[in-house]
Amino acid sequence: MTDLCFSSETYMLDVNDIAVLKDSDIGYMCQNADNIVILMGDMDQNVSDTLLCGRDIINKSIANNEEYVAVKIAFISKIKKYDIVTQFIKKLRGKYKIWSSNIYHTNPEFIRSMKIERSFRTKENAYNFTNPLYRRTDEERISRYEKLCESIKNGYDDKYPIDIMLLRMLGIKDNVNNGHHRMAVALEQGIKRISVRFSAVGQAPLLLRPLMKIIANIAIKIKQNKKS
Repeated sequence: MTDLCFSSETYMLDVNDIAVLKDSDIGYMCQNADNIVILMGDMDQNVSDTLLCGRDIINKSIANNEEYVAVKIAFISKIKKYDIVTQFIKKLRGKYKIWSSNIYHTNPEFIRSMKIERSFRTKENAYNFTNPLYRRTDEERISRYEKLCESIKNGYDDKYPIDIMLLRMLGIKDNVNNGHHRMAVALEQGIKRISVRFSAVGQAPLLLRPLMKIIANIAIKIKQNKKS
């Protein structure tokens, strides 16, 4: 049976986005009949996302006119089980990274409540990067942020989904990988529907997961406090 990795978080996603997925054929036995699980495909390899578990729940939710359902995301790692080095090095992660074939819709308030953002952007700290290559004057930063606000005020553009990387932090905790400014503007302007795409590389070795979970939770709090 295929060894699967699972998201650290459960996501509230538009039920209609999930209903269109075909059932997976990998023969996975769902452990909980109340779970909906999406199996990520691979956008670059034209491998489609599929539904691993939860078809009955989805059908019932649609019948009850529910907009969002709780979903776990599974993926097949392209790195070895005991490869922890790749998780720490950005360039290595890029070599093995996969993206979901589909985008999914959610409310940005759900994402904010999950505490998986690595920073909280505002007009005051927008595009204030430490890397000298990306530094801008205050006028340039504010102008760019205002342009982003203007582009989103009438609704979120699905061409630019927020990238949520599964188990990004130490191979144990999901993080928003790209799209912090879009998240900020959507929340600021009261946008209730945004699009997200999931990405992944691998997960921490089993024996290290309890320790990595503690470190990851501390690290994300430090990052958020430092950059907020």
